[in-house]
Amino acid sequence: MFKPKPPPLDQLRQSYGMASLPDCIKTDAVGEYGHAISKPIGQATIDDIAFAIQALSTESTVLFRRLDALRQLHDRARCAGGLGADLAIESAMRIQEGGR
Repeated sequence: MFKPKPPPLDQLRQSYGMASLPDCIKTDAVGEYGHAISKPIGQATIDDIAFAIQALSTESTVLFRRLDALRQLHDRARCAGGLGADLAIESAMRIQEGGR
């Protein structure tokens, strides 16, 4: 019995490392009404993919900076003797203010 092939995107998603391919991509480019350009990945050109990579790279940089800042706050608060229910900023400030 003939079994139809899955669509190309589904076939690619079955490949190693491509399971997370999105249905749509967004770029930093601005389209109509000032909204980011979004298009189905099946209609995306290679350049569209490159622009989407740039946009995601910018987003990930922002996220990693935020993650690192939160880690530093957590670690500083713990080093200052803060406990789980203490306010993180108040605990971290103990180090900032010289251990008071």
